[in-house]
Amino acid sequence: MIKKQPDGRYRLDFYPFGSTGPRIVRYRDTRKECKKIEADYLSRTPSDNPSLDTRYLSDLVDLWYKMHGLTLKDHKYRLSRTQAIVTALGNPRVRKFTASMFANYREKRLKQVSISTINHETRYLRSVFSELIRLDLYKGANPMSKIRTFREEERELCYLNEEQIALVLAACDQSSNNHTGAVARLCLATGARWNEANQLMTTQLFENRVVFSGTKNGKVRVIPIKPDLAAYVRGLSFPYGRLFANCYSAFRCAIERSGVVLPDGQMSHVLRHTFASHYMMNGGDILVLQRLLGHSDLKVTMRYAHFSPRYMADVPALSPLGGNLLVTQ
Repeated sequence: MIKKQPDGRYRLDFYPFGSTGPRIVRYRDTRKECKKIEADYLSRTPSDNPSLDTRYLSDLVDLWYKMHGLTLKDHKYRLSRTQAIVTALGNPRVRKFTASMFANYREKRLKQVSISTINHETRYLRSVFSELIRLDLYKGANPMSKIRTFREEERELCYLNEEQIALVLAACDQSSNNHTGAVARLCLATGARWNEANQLMTTQLFENRVVFSGTKNGKVRVIPIKPDLAAYVRGLSFPYGRLFANCYSAFRCAIERSGVVLPDGQMSHVLRHTFASHYMMNGGDILVLQRLLGHSDLKVTMRYAHFSPRYMADVPALSPLGGNLLVTQ
């Protein structure tokens, strides 16, 4: 806190390293000088010796959020999840936190959640230390660098065949929310995530193109659609603001009415997977698909490569058998 004193000077009074750390009181002639001192303390740790760091793990999470986490797209979720991890760990002092402490927490946590969730939590806490080290706000080694994520089995992505697509769209059209079918068709035509399509504004449907912004990775995607689909969407949209009302719940009910059974956890992305799978089956290019889906890493898009009719097409001819079955009687 910086407060002007009766004599005209300014008094800086704060705890730069949390309530358990030292109290800093300084008097200066100007507020600017006090702010400079405050910024200097906030830019460094209590000591260059990590073993003397008096901060709690929660103090590091708060500092990470202030200096970096706030800029992330999912910053509120990341902060709440990381704070929950720290609470479950008992919020130890940083100098006492070790990899084995997290390993013990993880072993118990595995009985409650999936391996994928555990791996996310590992990355969240690891990134707190990594980012503060990069910003020179933590002097010690990253204790989470010793923790490896678990191997996750690759899931086969579920997609709809043509008959199932017809059943799902018919069920969507029967919904009391008349925007459900339009959003579903946009997802099937563009590979958009449900929320990306459902939250479109009227200004994002430009002629026969859809502009997706505010996406998961922050990149803008512009995808062409057929004129009749564009006209259909315009005919249903609101006269202002958003194109559609929220209709994910209606979509979930439509899936149930259609009789199509989906694996757990794939309902929200089934239309996106269906677009990508049929795009490759119809001879699409994997690099174009990467741009359509907005994947920053081609390895993610390669999950759909095997749907291409050209995928490993020369393997049978190049195998040792060649054209000879080598069948002996």
